[in-house]
Amino acid sequence: MIVLFCYIFLYCNIDLIINKLYISNIEIPINNELINNSNLYYSILNINIFSLCIYTLYIIKNIIFYNQNNNTSLTLAFVYVKYILNMLLNNNITLAELEINRYIMWLFATPLMLNMYCNVNNLKIQDINIYYHIVPVFFSIFMYPYKYTKIYYYFTFISYISLYLFMKTLFNKKHLSFTNIYIFIWVLFSILNIFDTYQIIDSYDLNLYYNIADLLSKMVVNLIINDYHEKKLTQINNIDLQTVQFISYIIMKIKKYKNENSIITEKCGNFIDYTIQRFLDKIPKNKVSLEKELLKKILPLNLDTEYINNTNLYINSKTKTNTNNNTRQFNMICILFTDIVNYTELANKYSDKIIFELLSNVYNKFDNIIKKYSHLQKIETIGDAYMVVGDIFRNSTNHKQVIKEIILFGLDVIKEIKNIKTPDNNPLCLRIRINIGNVSVGILGNEIPRLCVVGNSVNVASRLQSTADKDSIQFSKHIYEQFEDIEFNLKLNIVKKDNVFLKNIGSIPTFNIYP
Repeated sequence: MIVLFCYIFLYCNIDLIINKLYISNIEIPINNELINNSNLYYSILNINIFSLCIYTLYIIKNIIFYNQNNNTSLTLAFVYVKYILNMLLNNNITLAELEINRYIMWLFATPLMLNMYCNVNNLKIQDINIYYHIVPVFFSIFMYPYKYTKIYYYFTFISYISLYLFMKTLFNKKHLSFTNIYIFIWVLFSILNIFDTYQIIDSYDLNLYYNIADLLSKMVVNLIINDYHEKKLTQINNIDLQTVQFISYIIMKIKKYKNENSIITEKCGNFIDYTIQRFLDKIPKNKVSLEKELLKKILPLNLDTEYINNTNLYINSKTKTNTNNNTRQFNMICILFTDIVNYTELANKYSDKIIFELLSNVYNKFDNIIKKYSHLQKIETIGDAYMVVGDIFRNSTNHKQVIKEIILFGLDVIKEIKNIKTPDNNPLCLRIRINIGNVSVGILGNEIPRLCVVGNSVNVASRLQSTADKDSIQFSKHIYEQFEDIEFNLKLNIVKKDNVFLKNIGSIPTFNIYP
């Protein structure tokens, strides 16, 4: 913002410097008559009053609803308003001063317009060879006293070459957003410049056309392109973690397609790279909102705010106090544990790297499956144990729906685990145990916070592991008692086991599903 403020300050003074130190010291043979009594003056006066009204509203709107992303657009508006005021407040302006002021305005305004174009398309300003554009405008200012002389035409020829190179750069980027609009604007001004250079039309009419073209071009850039840019940035800044995961998934699939096709045409390869970049551009560079969302996922139920407040209380207190007493109590909560059969033997047989990659593959599959079930929440993974609960975010008691989802989830992961094999090409097997009951949810400790679900029902679910058969779902009678009111839409092979001994709990009946 400070840089743009200095930019405006420089523009507000540069025309005075050029007029006093350069133009006034050179005798200008043409265009030194006053225009306040001409038809041109009244036409430009009305256009400028209209322009000033529009841009005043635009500036007020941007100041009231300030957005740090529109600084360039706001600076462009200030530059153009200052140019308008130069004409409105100067009753004795000459045609030469009018043209010099316009050239200076171009020198400061067009880089801002091009910068907005680059921001929309995630380009750097040097990517469009902006110096090829600066050269013609620079020559227009310093060669103005020699207008229509031989040396003026020499420099005009150099300017046309430079302008051609700039336009060529734009044409090469015509696949990007708003490039055609920019090409149209620059072609329009190029035609007017040719009319001016070769005096095809009257200078008064030409300045009127320039004034209209300036108004239209600045309005298009400020009102249309900036609006598009702001909406795009708003969409990006409001992105959430799930959207980032979706974008990452798409990019992964695109890269997989590219890697699995040995023969890809150059055009297809360029389009693939372009598509990947467009998706990457959707991910915000400022990750603060994503980090906050991630913290809320790790510590839901407003526990993130309570943890931070408690941490601040601990820091500010003189004595160490127990600050983590915030818990939530729930009843009729389903708890599911899975573990891999013979995991200890696998861990002894393979390196830690192989085991890590194996568990990563397993848990990624499980994470993808659990997304199908809106009432289930993954709590944690410890070694080969995968813990799920449902539903701590409920608005009302919904345990029957949760039981249905948690059973179907168990069946899905047993089926999916068969697609994951050990390095020896042996399929993995699971044990799943489920219970329902009362739990407390909160944060234990204060070093590395994480969500914890504790209670006797959690212990029972965990203990059911020791007696569960491989590739089966073992659950308590409290789960089974709800079955008659639940429609699963599939046939379940349920086997009851009596007097199943659970360590530190005793003998209980259990029920088992064998897919």
